[in-house]
Amino acid sequence: MESSNPDLPARDAPSVAESEWIAIVGNTDARIRELVSATVSENRQQLAERFYSTMLGDPLACQFLDHQQVAERLNKSMQRWLQDLFQVAPATSVAASVAHQRFIGEVHARIQLPINLVARGARYLKRWISEHLAQEPRLEREALLAASVYVGDMIDIAIELMSTAFVRGYERTARADEAYRLFSLGQNISIERERQRAALLEWSYHVLYAKHQRSDENMRSLCHSEFGLWLHHKAQVMFEGSPEVAQINDAAERIDSLILPRLTASQSPADLSELTGDLQRELASIKFLLSTLFDRYVEIENGRDVLTRLLNRRFMPAAINREIAMAKRSDTGFALLLLDLDHFKRINDSYGHDAGDLVLQQAATLVLNNVRAGDFIFRYGGEEILVMLVEIDHASAQRIAEHIRQRFEENLFLISEGRTVQLTVSIGIAVFDGHPDYQYVINTADAALYEAKNSGRNCCVVGPVLQAMAAEA
Repeated sequence: MESSNPDLPARDAPSVAESEWIAIVGNTDARIRELVSATVSENRQQLAERFYSTMLGDPLACQFLDHQQVAERLNKSMQRWLQDLFQVAPATSVAASVAHQRFIGEVHARIQLPINLVARGARYLKRWISEHLAQEPRLEREALLAASVYVGDMIDIAIELMSTAFVRGYERTARADEAYRLFSLGQNISIERERQRAALLEWSYHVLYAKHQRSDENMRSLCHSEFGLWLHHKAQVMFEGSPEVAQINDAAERIDSLILPRLTASQSPADLSELTGDLQRELASIKFLLSTLFDRYVEIENGRDVLTRLLNRRFMPAAINREIAMAKRSDTGFALLLLDLDHFKRINDSYGHDAGDLVLQQAATLVLNNVRAGDFIFRYGGEEILVMLVEIDHASAQRIAEHIRQRFEENLFLISEGRTVQLTVSIGIAVFDGHPDYQYVINTADAALYEAKNSGRNCCVVGPVLQAMAAEA
């Protein structure tokens, strides 16, 4: 019986799975296995193309697939998976095959791919492979039946292993999502409330000033303001399910779609006075709803990095997954900046760990002061900080990264009373390219950071996807 804790692997699970895999192979005649392997290998490209052509016709599957992903990556991955699954190989390779199926299941869990889609795809593959086997002249009736059973068993055990890993991974993700939501409520509520009230007030001043200066083209919509970014990204997490969030969204939509266009076109003083009154009433309603929203919650101070007060790394998957889902729904993008403090070990070695901790705190504050209210900042590792920039394109992500790098270069970091040190930072940049697995964009940022460190440090390097986009521009 497996452990009730889904985070702990069941001790007997690997050996049981491997034994069953070996049994399926051992109970099937070697000649049949070789014919199946040859048939799948010969038709793997057609099978993969048919698989993705069929799945792309499914509205649910299209949320996880697009034609570019299929053409560039998934088609070849499917071909390799089919060939590896039915390869005629020694029993010693079974452990690696079992581990690979589990890895695929973990990826499916991270991208929250519905398990019914996986099962449907498996059903299609079994049918199509059987159709190809039926055309094999060397397979007589009994051999064809045995080959079809073998194909079904191999695909079934692969899906079973994926599903086991999927369930465990999905449960971990669900717990992390809830923990992240609870943590978001634990930010200093009074400070956050005043910050958002100030952002709302600043936006209203900007609109009225732009109208006074007759620069209507500079009127930025509320949804694209600092307050709007916070509302669409952080408030949705902090106050998930609260009716006030929906009411604030409705008020913001009325301002952007009804009041601002009329305010831009208005010329007469009477119309301007009426529209200004409408705007102030909507803003007053938003302020009241904000107060109601914040007053309902008390501070829950847990899950924050103790030293830097940044978001804890364990909430990072939940936050990035939410942005991936939002990016797909609204056709917006986001970017990750992975920062590493250059030669930080020298500070610890030369001045002590207390000085190093003080520098880390100042570095966190510097980053916090140079991103927007709707962006997310995580303590990623020892001297690494990860920033998630929401609703941003690759050029803007590069500008922000370079600005942060310059601020580090210009700043003096206090290590003790009256003593300062200079510090630079290396930054890896990755822009979301549609891949549904959050680990993919993190790995891209990590690879870019590695290149930045190897290129002499104190620089920003973009990930390979971003480089390709920049080259095309």
